[in-house]
Amino acid sequence: MYLYIIFFSLPLLGILVFWFLPLPWAILAYLVILLVSGLMYWVVARAMKRRPDYGSEGLIGAEARVVSVLGAHDDARYLVRVRGELWKAHSRDDLKPDDTVRVLAVSGLILTVKKIKTEQSQPQS
Repeated sequence: MYLYIIFFSLPLLGILVFWFLPLPWAILAYLVILLVSGLMYWVVARAMKRRPDYGSEGLIGAEARVVSVLGAHDDARYLVRVRGELWKAHSRDDLKPDDTVRVLAVSGLILTVKKIKTEQSQPQS
């Protein structure tokens, strides 16, 4: 925890180099500290913008395959396979087994899915 505080306050702590070093060396050291801090802030900002790859939040936008149609019980009508796991799902679309769907939302242990429109192959004459 203290390491983060020190690392994020490096530009402020870098001002202390002006007390201990001659001016040309202090300016050079402070520029290096600013460069390292700026690079670290940029890396942290990029990492915070990334979508999660795991957990239920990581399932949103993933493709799934309908395994079976369940009854109308338990707020779920379908069983879908996403990334090797079976999940209960509901959809406004009428789905059949082997349909490909996209996960729109996760509510507890039930997914909201939507059928992916697939291009119909042209009949050959």
